[in-house]
Amino acid sequence: MQPWLDWAKKLRAIAQAGHTYSKDPYDRERFEQIDEISQHMFSYLSDQPVEAVKALFLPESGYPTPKIDLRAGVIKDGKILLVREREDNRWTLPGGWGDVCETPTQGIIREVFEESGLVVASPRLVAVKDRAVHDYKPEYPFHIYKLFFLCTYVAGEPKENLEISEIDFFEPNELPELSTGRVSKDDIAMMFDYHKDPSRLPYVD
Repeated sequence: MQPWLDWAKKLRAIAQAGHTYSKDPYDRERFEQIDEISQHMFSYLSDQPVEAVKALFLPESGYPTPKIDLRAGVIKDGKILLVREREDNRWTLPGGWGDVCETPTQGIIREVFEESGLVVASPRLVAVKDRAVHDYKPEYPFHIYKLFFLCTYVAGEPKENLEISEIDFFEPNELPELSTGRVSKDDIAMMFDYHKDPSRLPYVD
């Protein structure tokens, strides 16, 4: 299925770029038709209604580029910080989309505070993963680069919010049910490996 999914993603990217740069109204209409075809391909491949597929797409315009997902590893007393997402009731490393006008390190510090109430510092990039070539489920119809940072705990107490229902630290061999669209067991094991060996070079796909 992977080649068909990649082709559908590429069709949508071509449609988005064409709609952005084309001046001819007839060409713009054709690019909209290509976009519709890509959505029907996603629908067929995922066995989901077209309306459900459309809801997955993030509104955007301009030249299509991968989106940036930031994830933090905060290890304290041999345990790693995880947060429980209300959306699927499963656990993940704190994080989210990178924001404009914000550096990646600023973004990950903000995300940890917003999702857990904890203050962290000294983010260190340990990995850049292309979500499409790793075992995250479900597959998304847009391209994502995942940036993983190890962060140092500074202060604060866990604080729930509109997106997060629980915050806790876990042993590496006692992980709860993970939100596999956001994080994998391999990601968490990777965080512990980099925590044990600060000299290790970052992993990049």
